[in-house]
Amino acid sequence: MFGIDVNLIKKYDKPGPRYTSYPTAPQFSESFTQNDFMDEIVRTNSGQDLPDLSLYYHLPFCDTLCYFCGCNMIVTHNRERIKKYVEYLKREIDLTSSHVAPGRETTQIHWGGGTPTHLDPDEITDLISHIKKRFDFKEDVEAGCEIDPRELTKDHLYALKSGGFNRISMGVQDFNEKVQKAVNRIQPEQMTRKVIGWVRELDFQSMNLDLIYGLPFQTSETFEKTIDSIIDISPDRIALFNFAFVPWMKKHMSLIRPEDMPPAEEKLIILKMAIEKLTGAG
Repeated sequence: MFGIDVNLIKKYDKPGPRYTSYPTAPQFSESFTQNDFMDEIVRTNSGQDLPDLSLYYHLPFCDTLCYFCGCNMIVTHNRERIKKYVEYLKREIDLTSSHVAPGRETTQIHWGGGTPTHLDPDEITDLISHIKKRFDFKEDVEAGCEIDPRELTKDHLYALKSGGFNRISMGVQDFNEKVQKAVNRIQPEQMTRKVIGWVRELDFQSMNLDLIYGLPFQTSETFEKTIDSIIDISPDRIALFNFAFVPWMKKHMSLIRPEDMPPAEEKLIILKMAIEKLTGAG
């Protein structure tokens, strides 16, 4: 059994940025201007033996607000607003691709958000088509998209699959109903299992599930039940995040009461349990 040394974790218990992007968030600065950005694109498309491309597209729109969310997102049901954003995104694609050297191939593409599947299936198909007209893709491209099962239809997945996407990522966070109510994300386990069934039926290559520990009302005992369900579902990949409670940066997090959140010691116990159970399950 793989063991976790809690004292070692305590020793290095210092705040720092999440390594979910590179450069990390503290490295971004307004001193890096639009002109600097364009100069860098031109510079990195000059010479020989140019590296392959990785493309990221941010679709910031969501149907509802999750109180734990730290992402750059907008809750809207205004389809015209979404349509306008996609049109601007297409213009950005046209501008950027015009500076990319011929022959450079894309090996990775990812859609994040927000909720990319807040676009309707036709909008997904249209945007994929526009991207493919501007960039060359390798046959074995890794193409991933984040989805939300709460507003998803099978047609959304058909549109992604038909467009060449082969990797799906979905937030679960916690299956416990009390926790879900506290963070305003009601997502029953059966709903999640149904969508995962669709993903597997359509033969996507990889399925990732996101989990968060440190949410209100979580205990080691309650979260262990979620971990047991995840082990039974057996996704290809799991991301287990610590909840970053930053209400001074994300005002909606003030809707979560600090007294409802597990204390630091309990969070460590939850993390230790999760790592040991997941590792023990292979």
